[in-house]
Amino acid sequence: MTADAPRAAPAWKAMARSIRRTVRRTRNRLRGASAILLYHRVAEGFPDPWSLCVSPANFRAHMDVLAARGVCPLDALVDDTGAGRRLRAPAVTFDDGYADFHAAALPILRAHGIPATLFAVTGTLDGGREFWWDELERILAPAALPAALAIDAGGAPFAWTFAIDGDRRALYHALHQRVGRLPGAARAHVLEGLARWAGVAPACRATHRPLTAQELAAVACADGVQIGAHTVSHSYLGALASDEQAHEVVESKRMLEEITRRPVRHFAYPHGDHEPETVAYVRAAGFAAACGTDRAPVVGAVDRFDLPRIEVPNLSGRAFARWLDEWSG
Repeated sequence: MTADAPRAAPAWKAMARSIRRTVRRTRNRLRGASAILLYHRVAEGFPDPWSLCVSPANFRAHMDVLAARGVCPLDALVDDTGAGRRLRAPAVTFDDGYADFHAAALPILRAHGIPATLFAVTGTLDGGREFWWDELERILAPAALPAALAIDAGGAPFAWTFAIDGDRRALYHALHQRVGRLPGAARAHVLEGLARWAGVAPACRATHRPLTAQELAAVACADGVQIGAHTVSHSYLGALASDEQAHEVVESKRMLEEITRRPVRHFAYPHGDHEPETVAYVRAAGFAAACGTDRAPVVGAVDRFDLPRIEVPNLSGRAFARWLDEWSG
């Protein structure tokens, strides 16, 4: 090599340039992204093992940020996605249908003019029971439980010995995986057996209460609120037989349209769980789109029947703004 020949760039500099190019391409790609935000509850003051709750103060701060930046209804995001357009504004969704949506979230949404879609479970409406994961937590809450458990869990034996298998947190997660994959009626039967084993009386805590049908009808009349379907029993759909999947999809839509007197256009898969046949049932039922739980923005070529959503943590307003920038580009 002569003195005048250009020197080869060190390998680390070439790698750094490649990384910078990748970051720029990613940022450019995300500039057209739309984040579908997923909330569950606006509440505080009790244990929250699944981190479902955003405090009312933090939720109000989130809506301050969104009101300043702009928000689009889920309908508009779906329509623009289908037309090949991209919206930068996020959409707000809620899952399950806790009573605090009506009591705490809705007044804040209305005060800020924020549209939202509530994906509601129908099996708990006026049933006087908590959602099954909350009921399971309540059953296992007493300070003293029997040392061992042996129960029929939907046709299969389930046994647990605390001294061998682990503490009640481990038992909770083991039962959650088992009963969550059962049809609704079978799950209710197992929960009743567990309550007898634990010596826990039937109850529905005010802090964990689902919406009533009357409250859901009132919510559906609020400006900017759209109701979506979230099945009858909030089961892992992919674990159910075909006829049970179809029932969960079709019956939830029918019940919600009967209660709200409005068309129900959108569906959300509980736990994000579904199989190709599940999607086929959702399409056949007449839904326009369906949401999952993949943590990603809506960008590029997306399947309208598996739209990703991003669960929102319980952040302060300033932290939420930074968090939103990371997802929205």
